[in-house]
Amino acid sequence: MPLIPSRLLAGLAFLVFASLAAPLHPAPALAASDTLQDGWNLPAPPLPAEALEGSNLARTLKIRRGDSQPVVEAWLKAQFESLELEVDGKLTPLTREGADFKLQWTVPSGGDVHARLQAHVAGALQQGPQITIHVLPNVRLKAAGGLDFAQVLSGCALDEHCKPIDLAPSLQLRGGQKLALSRPAAQVGGLKGWPELRVHVRQGPGSPLYPLEHGQPAIAIAWAADKPLELCYAAPRCQPVPADTQEAVVLAPIGKGLVEADRATTVLLKATVTANPLWFCYWPYLAGAIGAILVIFLLVGFLKPHAFAKSAALFVGSQESHLARDGGRPLYSVPGGRRGFYRSATATFDGSGMTVRRGSGGVLVLHAHGNDIRIEARTDLEVKERSRWRAVPADEKILQRGAVHRVGKSFYFRVD
Repeated sequence: MPLIPSRLLAGLAFLVFASLAAPLHPAPALAASDTLQDGWNLPAPPLPAEALEGSNLARTLKIRRGDSQPVVEAWLKAQFESLELEVDGKLTPLTREGADFKLQWTVPSGGDVHARLQAHVAGALQQGPQITIHVLPNVRLKAAGGLDFAQVLSGCALDEHCKPIDLAPSLQLRGGQKLALSRPAAQVGGLKGWPELRVHVRQGPGSPLYPLEHGQPAIAIAWAADKPLELCYAAPRCQPVPADTQEAVVLAPIGKGLVEADRATTVLLKATVTANPLWFCYWPYLAGAIGAILVIFLLVGFLKPHAFAKSAALFVGSQESHLARDGGRPLYSVPGGRRGFYRSATATFDGSGMTVRRGSGGVLVLHAHGNDIRIEARTDLEVKERSRWRAVPADEKILQRGAVHRVGKSFYFRVD
């Protein structure tokens, strides 16, 4: 490389003054290497190690003579033919204003890029040290309007009312970008919000639902261009419906340097919510009460009626002497002798002493009553006590077990 004659300068150095239109981090001023006697070196580009994609970076490089002489136009023209920023083979010329070189560079898309300064000096190309710049996504979200779910009935299914979010107006939004979704407790625009509202997010029909709780931390979902991001609106069952049923959901990009509030977007959810009728809200309780009553009714109907003791034996005859010859039979085996649904066991006798099914023509009815047998006499009834007959009064209701009874002098019976 041709060397600049030492008689023109004792040395040359760059002073760099950096200004960044939208900086990721403040960048300190950079300086060139020490002045050389026989020539000079270009400094590294005054650019940050990380930069947001699409951001505009502005830098100023100031020339200083190593011999402390003033920098004049003729001297600069003798030193430089051009000064450029080279980024992966693409050149961006620096414009000179007096003793300053101005750099205006837009950060390209992609992952890592490699940059260095190069100058044409005395017909030769001089290149400075190369640096690596990590390019970060410069996402700025914007939703095209809110979501109107029209008519919604309280207690609807969680996925019955779902609508996709239109993020087409967003900048630099690519597949795989993680988004934070939340329902802030302090709603935007002075909205009170509806904390009981059930809001879920999913990535297309049929995909899992993820709940967005009012006032709770955000959840992260990776955005995919081929899977629409949907919000689902479900009014709670049997809850009071507020006058304003709107709720705001905030979407913000997740990534280094994406912290500004204006990178997020708010989607307003609204619907006309119809409250549940009272019967819909209380029918489980009513059904439970009816079911309990029915169970109690059935249990009482089967358990409350009384049965004759299995040991109770009935002896019947037209004469008292016939009772000794009658082998007896279980009282529960006579017609009506077993208890039924809401009916205690009974034994009904006709005028001849025959046991018949319960009816209005019976002259005597025996009713099971716990461990006793209750008498319902419809004709004269006597009981034999100490070899003498005694009339059984109407208020004597309990049958004497083992005693002989005479019914209207028509037949005799005994229950042991």
